[in-house]
Amino acid sequence: MQIPALRLGKPYASLDKVEVIAHATGEKLAEVSQVNAGIIRRDLPKYAASREALRKFSIDELLVICKKAGGEFMESSLPLGEGAVQSCDDYVRHLSASSGLPHNMVRRNMGKINHLFTEMRTILGGLTRNMDLRVFDSGRAYDGPPLSFYPSTNALGVVLPSNSPGVNSLWMPSLALKIPVILKPGREEPWTPFRIIQAFIAAGMPAEAFGFYPTDHEGAAEIINSCGRACLFGDESTTARWAGNSAVQLHGPGRSKILIGDDCIENWRD
Repeated sequence: MQIPALRLGKPYASLDKVEVIAHATGEKLAEVSQVNAGIIRRDLPKYAASREALRKFSIDELLVICKKAGGEFMESSLPLGEGAVQSCDDYVRHLSASSGLPHNMVRRNMGKINHLFTEMRTILGGLTRNMDLRVFDSGRAYDGPPLSFYPSTNALGVVLPSNSPGVNSLWMPSLALKIPVILKPGREEPWTPFRIIQAFIAAGMPAEAFGFYPTDHEGAAEIINSCGRACLFGDESTTARWAGNSAVQLHGPGRSKILIGDDCIENWRD
């Protein structure tokens, strides 16, 4: 399978490709087109127009699209590049093969993502402390104390990991807030962000609101530095560069934990 990059929603096949390999067998599952930092640098200013495409929708219309996209994500066969489609069961098999996650864990993460799709109104209520969501249409609150809304960026940049499909739920509310997303997928996990994007588009979200840029460290840094707001997953060597930068939300490094019962605590060294 050939998975393209998406430049303002349009598939882009490059000569430079990275293989996605099955965790257990070494089988090649797909080739993913790679883009360099120069392409990203040229594309990012164009996402201001993408935000205008989202602003044509009311918040209520976008929430309807989100709920419909949840059904597409969970049930439909969606595009996967060059005429290929991916069913729900295909997605589970592909992600399990490349990540090593068992099928039941993949489906559990699907449920978490679907919850974001279908309960987006509730999620936004929590993020805004139940502000009247029409503030995202007019820019000002309709009741209570005077409040206004003004976006601090034309696009949200997200550098994703390979180890957890569920973290994609963190960037999804951006579309409901009328902000395009620029995604750099994890090397072994292009499946989930690509499928979420295709589900949104199938439900009626403007395709130009999505950037999907498989790239190297230089390209990832370009996304973080050029987007007004960004979200980064990584270890200490990755995240340290942006520590203290309020425009970059850092996730990681993760820490392993061990739980020892009272019956074994005296032998904790063993």
